[in-house]
Amino acid sequence: MVTVMIYTAFGLILFVAFALLALTQFPHRRATKTPQLLPGAALKARLLAGLLLVGVLIMAIWREGGGFGFLLWGSLLSLSACAVSLILGWWPHLLALLARLMLSLNSRHTTVRLDVKG
Repeated sequence: MVTVMIYTAFGLILFVAFALLALTQFPHRRATKTPQLLPGAALKARLLAGLLLVGVLIMAIWREGGGFGFLLWGSLLSLSACAVSLILGWWPHLLALLARLMLSLNSRHTTVRLDVKG
């Protein structure tokens, strides 16, 4: 039972990491109806996502050993990435809360405006 809970936690952490990576891109932020991140905030979100991905890999190898830990990480990685793409395709509003929380990574709480001249 404990093992299932740990694997579920690994999967949820990987899901959040892939959601962070996806929500740094403009089309996905537009789908969630949130403003675009500043470049520094996008970099912070990508670094956090990378740390989460590597952290789960280290925890899986530490818990299950080199062979099965890496296999577990790769499998959960694939499932989590598919889950994020499914949610972004069908129900992007489910990730709107995370997208709004990512706005706190902006050094200034301003939105990026695109001015069209001509």
